[in-house]
Amino acid sequence: MTTLLRALHAESLKLKRTLAFRMVFIAPLLVALLQFFMGLNQRRAAQPGFNLWETIFNASLVIWAIFMLPLLITLETALLAGIEHGEKQWKHLLALPIPRSAVYASKFMIALALTLLSTLTLFGLSLLNGYALIKLRPELASSAPPEFLKWLFVVLKLWTASWLIIAIHTWIGIRWSSLTLALGAGVAGTFFALFAASARIGKFYPWLLPMNSLNLIEGEPRDTLALLIGGLGGVVAFGLGCLEFTRRDSDEPETSMSRRFLLAVGAAGIALAILGVAMQSAKSDPAPPKPSSVTPADSRPGS
Repeated sequence: MTTLLRALHAESLKLKRTLAFRMVFIAPLLVALLQFFMGLNQRRAAQPGFNLWETIFNASLVIWAIFMLPLLITLETALLAGIEHGEKQWKHLLALPIPRSAVYASKFMIALALTLLSTLTLFGLSLLNGYALIKLRPELASSAPPEFLKWLFVVLKLWTASWLIIAIHTWIGIRWSSLTLALGAGVAGTFFALFAASARIGKFYPWLLPMNSLNLIEGEPRDTLALLIGGLGGVVAFGLGCLEFTRRDSDEPETSMSRRFLLAVGAAGIALAILGVAMQSAKSDPAPPKPSSVTPADSRPGS
């Protein structure tokens, strides 16, 4: 436990004045600004039953869960591992009297903490958005007060469902020094989530688990399954990645492994794209007309 705390302290010191720490606040600020300008042009405020806080939190969390959070996790984990990759510090770090498992666990836990901090920042900015819109548009003041505990619980569920994505990208970022490879894997996973959202595999797809935790699909509750797969799956994926990291030789060449990984990601991406296009086209094709059993009047006998 002492070595883990030391490793966490060392990782926190490395974050000072880095892009990884700045992005924790920049990413939610972008989502909040987008939602603020959308709120200024909101035309449903005069309609009965309009709830300002439901609108703000739903819109902000959907954008966060589908796009911004997976991309933020990709960037954060790549930058955290890139601190050692860029300066060729892995050999020096692994030569220290610190268990490798503590080094890997510290990277994963820092990524978890940064993601949680960023998600809570979005929660706070959404509240500020609501109060600012009420000041600028007094007609919105008739909305019910915000349910802090309800939305805080939703935010924590969304963060828990993202553990599996964090575990996957922590391993990718540490395993390969190429920043392009790490970012490409995250962008590909986020992009193909658009095709898998309405598919049956969508409830198991890692990059869709944060969105599934919001339980937006009517008639098909997915939040419990998203928490189980995201939370427990993240712990399992972390354990497997830590085991691979502790057993791997620091001098092991990664060229052949990188090629295999790229081929696997490319093949999976092409397969998901074909599946998504096929499902979308199947939904858009109208059903063939059924033959009518009614006899036309002009063809009846005696007409």
